[in-house]
Amino acid sequence: MVLHKLEYIKQFDADLKQLLSIDKKYLPIQKKLAVVLRGINPFFQTIDKEIQEMDDRFIQKSLQINRHYAENMENFQRSLNVLIHKNQDEIDKSQKVKNQKIHDLNHNLKLELENIEEKVNRIELESKEKLDKADQTLKRELGQIQKVMVDARKIYQDASLAIELEQKESTELLAQRYDLEMASIKEKEGLLHQDIEQRKLAIKEDAQQASKTNDESYLTIKNTYTQLSISVNKKINELKKKYQLTLQTLEKEHQLRLKPILDSIDELKSNYQIAQQKSLQVYTEKMSSLNVIFDIQKTDYESKKERIIHEGNDQITLLNSKLSAYRETTQKEKLSKSREIRDEIKSLENEIEKDKKNRDLTQMMNQFDSDLNKQIIRTNKDITQKKKDAQRKLFELDQKHLKEINEWRLKKVLYEYEKKQDFAKIDLNFNHNLGTSELLRKSEELTYQHQKDMLLQQHNLDLLPLEFQLSIAAAVQERELNLLGNDAHVTIAQFKHAEAIIDFELKKELLLLQLRRDLAKANYDIELHILNASTQLELEKEKSKRDFVLSEQELRIELSQAIYNKQKKSIQHDLATLMNEIDLERELVFLENKRTLDELKRLAHAEEIKRVFITNEGRYKHQQRMSNEKATRLLSTYQNELEHNQRMTENFFSTIFMLYQTDRTFKDALIELYHLPSHPEVFKGMIDYLKKQQESFLVSFYNIVESYQQFDQTFYIKKIEDLTGYKYMIKHEDMMNYYDSERSKVSDKRKLIEADIKAFENQFFINQAELERTDMHIVQLLKQIELTKVESKSDTKHQDLKELHKELSNKEHDLNRLKTVIQGFEKQMDKKHLQLTPLDLELEKVQKNQEKQEKKLEKEKHKEASVFYLYLNRNKKIYEALTKDIKVYIDSLLNFYHSLYNEVYVSDLFLKDKLKVLNVQLDLFERKLITHHQGLMNVMLSFYQKHEKEQQILTLGFRKSTAALVRSLDLSYQRQQGDLKTEAERMENEHKQYEKNVKIKAKKKGELEHITFKKSLIIDQRLLSVIETKISENTLRREAELKLISENQLASEQSYTHDLELKKTELQSQYDKSMQSIDQTIQNAIKNHASLDDSITNKNQAILAKYETNHQKSMATFKQKSDHLNEVIEKGKVHQETRLVDEMHLVKRMNEKREKELKNIQSHLQRFNHQTKIDQNVVLMKELKLLKKTHHSKVKMLHLT
Repeated sequence: MVLHKLEYIKQFDADLKQLLSIDKKYLPIQKKLAVVLRGINPFFQTIDKEIQEMDDRFIQKSLQINRHYAENMENFQRSLNVLIHKNQDEIDKSQKVKNQKIHDLNHNLKLELENIEEKVNRIELESKEKLDKADQTLKRELGQIQKVMVDARKIYQDASLAIELEQKESTELLAQRYDLEMASIKEKEGLLHQDIEQRKLAIKEDAQQASKTNDESYLTIKNTYTQLSISVNKKINELKKKYQLTLQTLEKEHQLRLKPILDSIDELKSNYQIAQQKSLQVYTEKMSSLNVIFDIQKTDYESKKERIIHEGNDQITLLNSKLSAYRETTQKEKLSKSREIRDEIKSLENEIEKDKKNRDLTQMMNQFDSDLNKQIIRTNKDITQKKKDAQRKLFELDQKHLKEINEWRLKKVLYEYEKKQDFAKIDLNFNHNLGTSELLRKSEELTYQHQKDMLLQQHNLDLLPLEFQLSIAAAVQERELNLLGNDAHVTIAQFKHAEAIIDFELKKELLLLQLRRDLAKANYDIELHILNASTQLELEKEKSKRDFVLSEQELRIELSQAIYNKQKKSIQHDLATLMNEIDLERELVFLENKRTLDELKRLAHAEEIKRVFITNEGRYKHQQRMSNEKATRLLSTYQNELEHNQRMTENFFSTIFMLYQTDRTFKDALIELYHLPSHPEVFKGMIDYLKKQQESFLVSFYNIVESYQQFDQTFYIKKIEDLTGYKYMIKHEDMMNYYDSERSKVSDKRKLIEADIKAFENQFFINQAELERTDMHIVQLLKQIELTKVESKSDTKHQDLKELHKELSNKEHDLNRLKTVIQGFEKQMDKKHLQLTPLDLELEKVQKNQEKQEKKLEKEKHKEASVFYLYLNRNKKIYEALTKDIKVYIDSLLNFYHSLYNEVYVSDLFLKDKLKVLNVQLDLFERKLITHHQGLMNVMLSFYQKHEKEQQILTLGFRKSTAALVRSLDLSYQRQQGDLKTEAERMENEHKQYEKNVKIKAKKKGELEHITFKKSLIIDQRLLSVIETKISENTLRREAELKLISENQLASEQSYTHDLELKKTELQSQYDKSMQSIDQTIQNAIKNHASLDDSITNKNQAILAKYETNHQKSMATFKQKSDHLNEVIEKGKVHQETRLVDEMHLVKRMNEKREKELKNIQSHLQRFNHQTKIDQNVVLMKELKLLKKTHHSKVKMLHLT
C-alpha cells in the first residue's frame, strides 16, 4: 500500500504566501504555516518508507516460515516414499513366484487335455464314417424321386400348350362372325341418316320462302311510320326554334335589367371595405398615440426609480465608509495606546502599579469600544433614515405610475369599444343596403323565371297536337308489327313440327338397329365365356394330375428322410454317450487345476494385503505429521501477519493525528492573526483559504481511511478464507482418508477379481491363438485333399487320401476341444465379471456418501465463515464510525470558519464562544480517535485468539481421527486375515462338493439322454407310418378331384346358355318400352302444335282490342293536357302581380328597422363609457390600497419603522 503525496500542498503554500505578503507583520505566521505545509508530504514519504520496510520484514519472515515448512514436508514425504517402495518390491516378488507356479500348472493341464482330445478325435472319426454311409443311401433314393417329378412337370406343360392353342383359334373365329354383323348394321344406319337429311333440307327451303314474305311486309309497315314521323318532327322542330329565339330575347332583356343591380352591389361591398379600413386606421392611430404616451411615462418611472435607489445606496455606502474609517482610526489608536501602556507595564516592577496600569488599559480599551459602538449606532440610525426616505419616494413614484397605468387601461378599453360600435354601424348600413339590392336582384330573377315559365307552357301547348298525332301513328305501327310477328311464329312452328316428326321416325329406326347390335354382342360374349370356362377347367384338370404326382413323390422324399434321420440319431446317441464320459474326465482335470490355482492366488493375496496394511499405516502417520506441520506454519504465518497489521494501524493513526495537528496549527494561526490585529480582508481571505483547505483535507482524510480500510478488509477476507479453507481442508482430508480406506477395501477385492479375469484372459488368448492355427491347418488339409483328388493318378492315391482324412479328423477334434476349453474360460470370465457388479454398486454407494458428507462439510464451512465475518463487520463499522467522526470534525471546523467569515465585526467574546464550542468538538474527536485505534487493535487480537482456539480444537480432532483410522486399519487387516483363512476352508469344501456334483450330473445326463433317445425312436417310427398312410390317401383324392372338374365343365356351359336367353328377353323388353315412349312423344307434339294455332289466333284478337282501347285513352289524355296548360298560364300571371306588391312592403320595413338599430348603438356607447370609468376607478382604488400594504410590509421587513 502506498500513500500518495498531496498535490495541492504547493498551491496552498503559494496561496498562503500571496495572502500574507501584504504586511511584514504576517511573516512569522506565514513561515510557521509554510513549515507545517511543507512537512506533510515528507511525512507521507516517511510513512511509505516505513510501510515498505515492514512489508520487506513481513515477506522475509514469511519466506523463513514457508522454507522451514517445505523442508519438513520434504523429509516426511521422503520417508513415506521409502516405505512404499520397499513394500511394493515385496509385492512384485510374490507376484513373480505366483506367476511361475501358474505357468507350470497350465503346462501340465495342456498335456492332459491333449491326451483327452486324441481320444475324442478317434471316437468322432468312427461316428462320421457311419453317418457318411447312411447319407449316400439317402442321396441315391432322392435322385430317383426327382426324376419322376421332372417327367410329371413335362407332361403338364405339353398338355397346357395344346389346350391354349385350341382356345386361341376358337376365339378368332367368334370375333370374325361378330365383326361381319356389326359392319352390316353400320351400313344400314348410314343410309337411314342420308334419307332423313334430304327430307329436312326440303322443309328448310319452304321455311326460308315464308320468312322472306314476312320480311317484305315488315319493311312496308316501318317505311309508312317513318315518313309520317319525319313530317311531324319537322313541324316540332320549327316550333322549338321559335321557342329558343324567344327565350334568347328574354335572356338579353333580363341581363340588361340585372347589370345595374349587380354593379350597385359590388360598389356597396367596396365602400364597406373602405369604411372598415378608415375606422380601423382611426382606432390604430389613437392606440399608437396612447401607447407612446404610456411608454414615455413608463420610461420616466423606471429612470426615476433607479435614480432613487442609486442615491439611497450611495448615501448608505458613504455612511459605511465613514464608519470603517472611524473603526480603523480607533483600532490604530487603541493599538498604539495599548502598546504604550504595555511597554510601561513591562518597565514597572511593582505589581500594584502593574495592576493599576492593567485596569487603566482595560478602562481605556472599554472606552474605545464604547465610542466605536456609539458611532456604529449613529451610523445605523442614519442608514435607517436614508432607507425610509428612499422607500417613501419609491412609494410616491409607484402611486403616480399606478394612476398613469389606470388612465392608460381606461382609454384603451374605451377606444376598443368605440371601434367595435363603429364597426357595428358600418355593418348595419352595409347589410341594409346589401339586403335592398339583393331584394331587387331576386325580384328581377323571379320576373325573368316567370316569363320563361309562361313561354315554356305556351310552347308545350303548341306541341301537344303534334305529339298526339305521332303517338297514334306509333300505336298503329305496333299493332301491325304484332300481327305480322304472330303470323311468322305460326309459320316457324309448322316447320319445326315437321322436323320433329322426321326426328322421331329416325329414332325408331335407330332403336331397331341398336337392338340387333345388342343381340349380336350378347351372343358373342356368351360364346366367349363358354370357351374360356371350358379351357380353364381343362387346364385345371391337367394341373391337378401334375400336383398329385408331385405330392406323392414329396411324401416319398419325407419317408426316405425319416429313415435317414432314424439311423443318424442312433449313431449320434452312441457318440454322445462316449463324449459324456470324456467330458467328465476333462471336467475333473479342470477342477483339480482350478483348486491349485486358487490356492496360489490366495497366498499371493495374503502377502499383498500385509504389504498394503504396512503402507497405509505409514501414510496415515505421514498425514498426521503433515497436518501438525501445517497447523504450526499457519499459526506462525498469522502471528507474523497480525504484527504487520498492527504496525500498519499505528502508521494509519499517526497519519490521522498528523493531519489533525496540522488543522489545529492553522486554527491557532487564524486566532493569532485576529489578535495582531490583521486587516479585515486578510482575515477574511485567511478564513476563505482555510475553508478550501479543510475541503481538500476532508477528501485526503477519506482517501487515507479508504486505503487502510481496503488493506484491513483484504487482510480479514484473506485470513477468513485461509482459516476456514485450512480448517475444512483438514476435515476434508480426514473424511477423504476414511472414504479412501473404504474405497481401497473395495478396490483390493476388485483387483483380486480383475487379476483372476486377466489370468483367464491370458489362457483364453493362448487357446484362441491355438484355435486359429488349427483352423488354418484344417483349411490347408482340405485344399490338399482337393488337389490330391484332381491331380494325383498314382496307385497310392487312395492311401494318401485316407491319411489326409485321418489327419483332418484329428485336427477337427482338436478344434472342437479348443472351442470347449475357450467356452469354459469365457464362462469363468463372465462369472468373475458378475462378481464385479456388487463391487461397483458398493463403490457408488461410498461415492454418494462422500458427496453427501462434502456438501454437509461445505455448509458447516459457510456457517463458520459467517462467525469470522463478524470480525470483518466489526472492523468495517469502526472505519465507518471513524469516517463519520472525521466528517463531524471537519464540519465543526468549517462551521467555525463560516461563523467568523459571516460575522461583520468579530469580537473577543464572539471568538471565545466559537472557540469554546470548537474545542469541545476537537477534544471529543481526539478521544474518539484513541477509542477507534484501540478498537481496531482489540478486533485483531480477538480474531487471532479465536483462530488459535479453533486451531487447537482442529488439531486435537485430527489426531483423534488419525488414531481412529489407524485402529480401523489394524482391525481391517486382522479381519482380512481371518477372511482369507475362512475363504480357503470354504473353497476346499466347495471343490470337494463340486467334484461330487459333477459326477452325479454326468450320470444323470447319460440316463436322461438314453431315455430321450428311446422316445425319439418311437416318434420316428410313428412318423414313418403316417407318411405311408398319406401316400395311399393321395391316390384316392386325385381320382375324386378329376371327376369333380368334369362335372363343373358341363354345368358351366348350361349356365351361360340360360344367361343368354335372359339377356335377349331383357333387350326386347327395353326396345318395346322405347318405341312406346317415342309414339307418345309424337302424339304430344301434334297436340302442342294444334294448341299453338289456337293461341296465336286469340293473341291477334287481343291485339286489335288493345289498339282500340289505347286510341280512346289517348284522345282523353290530349284534351286533359290542353286544359291543364291553359290553367297553369293563368295562375302564373296572378302570382307575379302578388309578388311585386309584397316586395314593396318589405323594403319599407327594412328602412324602419335600420333607423331603430342606429339609435340603439348610440345609447349603448354612452352607457358603456360611463360604466367603464366607474369600474376602472374601483380597480385603481384596490391597486392603490395593495400598493400601500406592500409599502408597509417592505418597511417592516427592512426594520425601518
